[in-house]
Amino acid sequence: SVPVLAVPLPSPLRQPPKMFSRKVQYEATADASSLEDLSRKLAVDLRKHVRRLEAHPVHSKEWLGMIDSVLHISNIAMMEHRLPRDDDAATLWEGEELTVRFLLEEGKLNLCLRLMHEYKKAQRGMDAPAKDSAAQAAGVDSKTLDQRALVFEQSLSVLLKCAFEHVEPLQTIDMPELLEHCAEVMDSAAARPSADVEFNRTQESAVPLYLAAVAKRLEALDEARVAGLMRQCSLLQRMLAFAAAHLDALAPETVEAAAGFVNAVLESEDFSTHKKVYLPDGAQPLAPLPSSQTAGPAVDAKAALVSLKVAALKGTGDAEARRKLGALVREADAVERLARLKAGD
Repeated sequence: SVPVLAVPLPSPLRQPPKMFSRKVQYEATADASSLEDLSRKLAVDLRKHVRRLEAHPVHSKEWLGMIDSVLHISNIAMMEHRLPRDDDAATLWEGEELTVRFLLEEGKLNLCLRLMHEYKKAQRGMDAPAKDSAAQAAGVDSKTLDQRALVFEQSLSVLLKCAFEHVEPLQTIDMPELLEHCAEVMDSAAARPSADVEFNRTQESAVPLYLAAVAKRLEALDEARVAGLMRQCSLLQRMLAFAAAHLDALAPETVEAAAGFVNAVLESEDFSTHKKVYLPDGAQPLAPLPSSQTAGPAVDAKAALVSLKVAALKGTGDAEARRKLGALVREADAVERLARLKAGD
């Protein structure tokens, strides 16, 4: 028979030699120090990009040159946003999301909103000859201008969405401008067929998310003031008109946000006080916006409310969805009951 050599196996309880232990401790300390240095350098670099954000004219050379910084900042904001949170109740200053914090510290959050607002106004008012002229002035062709502009909009859309997940930015933002901007975007989209609207990470898909974030935190934002601004801008009716025009084209996340916003408005004290203003009978033209005096499309708010209810409940656990959207469901059900009674007469 072949002799079997007894090879001693290392014991898990055996302590490593002292010299090896010191080496491991040194390497661990060096690794931690390297990570801290890297994090510090990345934070310094991020702040530099945030500081590069300026109020450059839309489509100018300087504006085009700023887009890479907007993209860089938004990419980091999205990565930070995806990190698990230890405490959902933690403030922005207690968390790990440096991007949004830097925007506030550097006074750039309202600038980001103004940049987006000015861009969307320019986009709506720009025809083909004006675009060619702007591209020539910026030293690019029209196709490149379109591509870069889309990167700008998509990146800044994401950045604002990440910011509005926290109450502190919403307490700082220029609320009248934010709400009017959202109203203008929805009016423009509601007036066009879905095939002519770009929904892929643009403002047309992001605005319902912004408004849902605002409505979710009404109590922390001076509810009476913000709800009054929403009523002045006819945001409930404008959201319903926008959703009714594009329900089949909107992503589930956007439909959910639209329904969440409408539900929060219907739960507010302002709605109880001004119910007929929010939900008038029949198709009514929307009042002009306070600053731009831009009138919105005519909308049958009650009929659109029923359509949104159907879309929001589609493909969900009906009981849970009805509980979550209780105010929306109750109002829509009441509209349907009244319509059946009138039909019976």
